[in-house]
Amino acid sequence: MKISIITVCYNSEKTIERTIKSVFTQSVDDLEYILVDGKSEDGTIRIITEYEPAFIEKGWEYRYISEADNGMYDAMNKGIHMATGDLIGILNSDDWYEDDTLSIVSETYKNNPDTDIFMGAIRILNGNQIIIKKARDRRYKTSRDFNHPAMFVTKECYKEVGDYKIGNVHDDYGWYLKAKKNGKKVQIIDEILTDYPTGGEGSRKSFYDTVTRIGKKYLVYKENEYSFLYFFECFFQEIAKFIILKR
Repeated sequence: MKISIITVCYNSEKTIERTIKSVFTQSVDDLEYILVDGKSEDGTIRIITEYEPAFIEKGWEYRYISEADNGMYDAMNKGIHMATGDLIGILNSDDWYEDDTLSIVSETYKNNPDTDIFMGAIRILNGNQIIIKKARDRRYKTSRDFNHPAMFVTKECYKEVGDYKIGNVHDDYGWYLKAKKNGKKVQIIDEILTDYPTGGEGSRKSFYDTVTRIGKKYLVYKENEYSFLYFFECFFQEIAKFIILKR
């Protein structure tokens, strides 16, 4: 089985080396690492190119592009189209994998070959505060159970469900709701797979950003024909998130 990991980045010289190292230290036989850069103006590309020989020496594929894009989901779509692995994971340039993440995912995939989506827990690092966020697959859909940094999807599933939409910070969750609506099977992995520091696009801390996220999150429910009552799920979740991240 071949795993493809995609990292999208833009001006990420302060964090991307840790991300790359976390992929390099994985224990799997067949790996493809794809980095999609949005034409960075700092030292991001220099760091990316420096690691190419090490990956090649290990017998893994290492591919990268650097060009202007229409945001992170456009970059993710580019990476998915480039990927040739059976299973695809997306690791952003300020996140990192646990040492045994891909071996756990690989073994779970082998034991569940008819599954489309695999998702594990993440460790959220908010300053000195640590929050373990587990994934779940319940009838009632909530992004409290959704961990995109710890999600792995079969190539065939991405082909059938389609690309990520572009323009909404919650388009990853919107894609997941669409996949579930299309009957895709999810396997939950009850282990921490990814470390996720706060401060990125999905964790802005101002009250204005919180209000904006409420509307954007509800939009992905609406697009997938969920009840208007899910607005209250979005409201209370984002307010709680605002309070927690302010601590």
